[in-house]
Amino acid sequence: MEEIANLIMNYGVSIIIVALFIWDWVSNKKDVKKTLNAIQESNENIASCLIEMKQSNANISKSLDLLQKSLDNQTDKIDRLLERK
Repeated sequence: MEEIANLIMNYGVSIIIVALFIWDWVSNKKDVKKTLNAIQESNENIASCLIEMKQSNANISKSLDLLQKSLDNQTDKIDRLLERK
C-alpha cells in the first residue's frame, strides 16, 4: 500500500498530464473528423452549384445569341423599310 502511495506521489502529476493529453487528442480528433465531413458536404454543394451555374450560363448564352439574331433581323427590316421611302 505504501508503494502505491509512493508511486502516486512520484508519478501522479505525470499520469494526470498524460491522461489529459490523451483526452484532448481524442476530442480534437473527433472535432477534426466533424470539420472534414462538413467541408466535404460543402464541397459537394459547391460542385452542384457550379454545375447549375454552367447550365445557366449556357442557357443565357443561347438566349443572347437568339436576341442578337432577332436584333439583326429587325435592323435588316428597318433598313429595307427605309430604302423603300
